[in-house]
Amino acid sequence: MNEWYRGDVSAEYAIGLLEYLELLGIGVDQALADTGIGSAQLEGDLRLTTQQDAALSENAVRLTGEQGLGFELGLRCTLTWHGILGLGLMSCRTLRDALRLWTGYLDVRTTSFCIYLHEHDGLAELNIQDLAPGALMRNFALERLATMTARLSTHLTQQELPEVEMWFKDEEPSYAATYADRLPKVRFSTGLCQVRMPSTYLDLPLSTAHTLVLNQVKQHCERERISLGQNNCLIARIKGLLPLEDGTYLGMEEVAQALCMSSRTLKRKLRHLGFNFRQLVDEARKQEVLRDVLNTTMTIDEIANRRGYSDAANLTRAFRRWTGESPSQYRAKLPYKLERGMAQVA
Repeated sequence: MNEWYRGDVSAEYAIGLLEYLELLGIGVDQALADTGIGSAQLEGDLRLTTQQDAALSENAVRLTGEQGLGFELGLRCTLTWHGILGLGLMSCRTLRDALRLWTGYLDVRTTSFCIYLHEHDGLAELNIQDLAPGALMRNFALERLATMTARLSTHLTQQELPEVEMWFKDEEPSYAATYADRLPKVRFSTGLCQVRMPSTYLDLPLSTAHTLVLNQVKQHCERERISLGQNNCLIARIKGLLPLEDGTYLGMEEVAQALCMSSRTLKRKLRHLGFNFRQLVDEARKQEVLRDVLNTTMTIDEIANRRGYSDAANLTRAFRRWTGESPSQYRAKLPYKLERGMAQVA
């Protein structure tokens, strides 16, 4: 795993987990055994390494027997678990502002994931990027983060939002059914990892908005980011810049210019993070193609032409490589249509 991601998760999430384990009669000493986590890390509001977070998660799953504990923690998470960033989320004017704050400062809570917000066709998508896929307990960490992110909308607007959904790339785990009646709608084997909702939700006002507090929180988060030696997530910023309205993508030079750096510097930064520019473009194209296939008003030929493939056969080969299925099989399994700018179940 890349050294860049070793100082990963805020200790406040570990404290939330330990409090839940105590409710089940599991002591702190049991939970922390062989994790390398010292009491000073928890009391001093410090960060755990990726390895420590994974070790604690592994202990918790073993001691509780709950394979879906990541879902459970995401459901139990409150705004206070996010520390001062939670205060900032509450202080935003609208849900859109809050989700932008969440994605913009996620790196002060965890550095091994980033999230970028993308709006299109009446949908808002919070795309989750795992920056440390080789680490242990990544399904746990991903399910925890996705559920936390999905629940933010309800916590902040103080109302149930039934069209919020969580999408996961991989097949449904056996334990997911246990949480089905408590989670937002969940879809598996989608090839995408995201939280999605109608864009109209983003305009919902927050009754706790406070501009002065929000500005103070942003200043604090910037100072914390500097003290941690971090920049806001470069991967998220690049992914937000790449797609153009006509279905093409910005090139390396154009992205570098937009980020106020040379292409050489951008290459170096990406290499340090374990990525290259072509890889990010390919992943962006994959996400756009998967999204297009859900739009049944478009033919496969039209999608191939829009996304830069020479013909439908080439697109289908790429699609099979990503999902193990043809576009038509994928459409049949996830029968969505785009209608009047909204994604609806067909």
